[in-house]
Amino acid sequence: MLPHSAVPVLLLGLLLGLGAAVPLQDSADIPPDGSQPVVAARGGFYLPPAAGTAAPTAAAADPLLHRLQPLLERALARAVENLLAAGRRTEGDQLAALRARLESLEREMAELRRDAPPPPPPGAVQCPQPEPEPAETTPAPRPEPAPTPKPEPEPCLSEPDPLAAELAPFERPEKLSCARSCLQLRDQMHNPQDGVYWFTGMPVPVLCDFSHDGGGWTLLLTAKSREGWNLLSVLGRRERSPSLDDNYSILEHADYIRDLGTGTRFAYRIETQAEKSRQRWGGVWFAPQNYSFVHENPDQTEVFNVKRFDKWTYKANGIKRRMPWLNMHVRGSGNEPAVLTTGDASTNVWGTLLNDEGKTTYQHSPWIHPEAQQSGTVLYWMRENSR
Repeated sequence: MLPHSAVPVLLLGLLLGLGAAVPLQDSADIPPDGSQPVVAARGGFYLPPAAGTAAPTAAAADPLLHRLQPLLERALARAVENLLAAGRRTEGDQLAALRARLESLEREMAELRRDAPPPPPPGAVQCPQPEPEPAETTPAPRPEPAPTPKPEPEPCLSEPDPLAAELAPFERPEKLSCARSCLQLRDQMHNPQDGVYWFTGMPVPVLCDFSHDGGGWTLLLTAKSREGWNLLSVLGRRERSPSLDDNYSILEHADYIRDLGTGTRFAYRIETQAEKSRQRWGGVWFAPQNYSFVHENPDQTEVFNVKRFDKWTYKANGIKRRMPWLNMHVRGSGNEPAVLTTGDASTNVWGTLLNDEGKTTYQHSPWIHPEAQQSGTVLYWMRENSR
């Protein structure tokens, strides 16, 4: 059942929507003979007759109009009032919302004015404000590279035996000594024997002396005769055949062995006339760690003699207080060029361990005058320091 408020609207819709609503004409316009359809008696509206039916006469339509007219007028008035009331409510609500929004904006402006710094006085210089520093960002962790597989350690001998002398020149053995020098072998092995060993890290075998001056000595050079010696062969000669009885040199590897030491100095030892007996006309010296066995100038003089073989003193015609050096530019008189010497840069060749080959009156090298003029077989040793 429809509510009462909807009836006027429904009636109005019926009048406006059904057919073509036409204005009612005044009754004076109707012919008296009734030949034309009666459509109006007073001002108002009515529905035209359906097709095939006779139009109502004025007399029949007048009572209906009298009954519907007040109802239609009241329904129309009520609908207009409802529409106007709805419009007023909508406009009022919108106005109230706008007024509330305006008040909110005014409150926000007041807060901004209160928080803003006061304006500078007239004529004041405004300094630019520093820009805020960017926040530090933690870099993304880099992926760790895959670990490189370590090669398997080469098997070595902790207590090696000396190589058999008859096997010289020696070939690299399958297993090397775990020690890296004669001194390390002395410290790691109980009572090692004198002889030839091939140590880890060394490209050539070496001859070790464990019997003299505390042991752990490495043979650098043996000069049995002067044949074949020059500034090239003094660095390396018959390197795979260490010997006390034949010409031999690994002088080019001496600084490597020196650097195995952990102290501030190293020791070197000189023996001459070794064909007669050991430890003659020479001695043992200490030298600073930065001195080189292949130095080419006579300025390594801060050496200290700690032991002497036989009785000799430093002098012009003998051993000088200088570590043996390679004479690359100084030559003695005649055909006696010094190769490895303790002499200075003059023409004095006394105190020379090794001469260049040539025809001279010296079978070996001029050494100490007059006590040991001939050097004889020269043995040159070294030992790094472990302190």
